[in-house]
Amino acid sequence: MTNLKTKLEETRTLIDGHLDSLLPLPIGKEKRVCEAMRYSILGGGKALRPFLVLIISDILGVKQQNALNVACALEMVHTYSLIHDDLPAMDNDTMRRGKPTNHIQFDEATAILAGDALLTKAFEILSMHQTHSDATIRCKLISYLAKAAGTSGMIGGQMMDLIGEKTPLALDEIERMQALKTGALLKYACTTPAIMAQENGAIFKALETYANAIGLMFQITDDILDIEGDSLVVGKTLGKDAIARKSTFVSVLGLDTAKENIKILAHKAENAIACFGEKSEPLKQTIHFILTRNK
Repeated sequence: MTNLKTKLEETRTLIDGHLDSLLPLPIGKEKRVCEAMRYSILGGGKALRPFLVLIISDILGVKQQNALNVACALEMVHTYSLIHDDLPAMDNDTMRRGKPTNHIQFDEATAILAGDALLTKAFEILSMHQTHSDATIRCKLISYLAKAAGTSGMIGGQMMDLIGEKTPLALDEIERMQALKTGALLKYACTTPAIMAQENGAIFKALETYANAIGLMFQITDDILDIEGDSLVVGKTLGKDAIARKSTFVSVLGLDTAKENIKILAHKAENAIACFGEKSEPLKQTIHFILTRNK
C-alpha cells in the first residue's frame, strides 16, 4: 500500500502542475474568481479519479498528454461539485479537504462562480486538440462527461440525496442514487481511457464493471466514515448524515452488513480486471485502498 500512496502523491503533484498551467491568474478584477478556483482544486484531495485515468491510460497505451487533460477536466468537475455541495443551500459545510470551504474562505457568490467556472473550463479542455487528435473521440469525451455530471449522473444523484433527507429511500433507490452521485464520475475515470484507446468491447465492459463496484465501495466507506471517522483525518465535518436524517447504506443496512457488502464488491472488482494480468496491480491496490481508507 505504501507504493500506492506514493503513486497517489505523485499523481497529485503531476495533476497540480498541469492544473497550474491550465488555470493561470489574470491581471484584471476577474482574478478573484480564478483565485477561488485554484484554492479548491490545487493541493487537496486524494486525486483518486485522476489517478485512475492515468493508470488505466498507461495500461491501454494512451499518451500521457491526452490522459492528463482528461484527468484535469474530470478533477475540475469533481471540485466544482464539492464547492457547490458545501454551500449553505446544500450541505452548509465549513471544512473541506482540511481547510475552510470555498464560500467561507471567499464568499458565497464567489464560490458559486468558481464552481461554474471550473465546470465550464472542463469542457473547454476536452475540446482542445491536445486532448486527442481525433475530433470524434473528443466529442465522445465531452458527451460522456456531460452525461456523467448531469441529471443522468451526478446532479441526478444529488437531487435524490436531497429528497432522501425528507423522504426515506429504499435500498435499491440508495444504490441508484450513489451510482449516479458518486459512481458516474468514477466510471468516467475508468472508462474514458478505453474511449481514447478506441476499446469498445470486452475491455470497456471490464472497466465499467470495475468502476461500478469501486464506486459503490467508495460511497459505503464514506457512509461508514461519517459515523466512525475522525474529522481531523477525514478533513471534513462528520456525523451530518445522521443529523440530516439522510438515507445511506449504513442507515438502511446497519454497519456490519454495510461492511460485509464492501468485501463482496471488492471481490467483484478484482474479478473484473483479471483480464489485465500483472498490469492490474495498481487497480487491485486501489480496491484495497478504498477498503481500508480512513479519509
